Amino acid sequence: MTHQEDLTLSLIALFICAALGGLSYYQANRPWTKMTPRMVPWMPIMLGCAATGLMIIVHLVNLWGFETGGGLPGGFGAG
Repeated sequence: MTHQEDLTLSLIALFICAALGGLSYYQANRPWTKMTPRMVPWMPIMLGCAATGLMIIVHLVNLWGFETGGGLPGGFGAG
């Protein structure tokens, strides 16, 4: 996979993640007047989208040439 393809797929994934997270936020916070429970747990979906989006952003920063991990004293990347 080329650098351009990886960048394009990462941006598409970030957009999908943001759209699903926004939909989940809307669904979780709209007024609920029925006495039955909601069948879809929107809050965990929203939190999963936020965590996945953060990982995609870090991946994009790495693709743009910045080093985001390793090299810290005593950390996992210390060699």
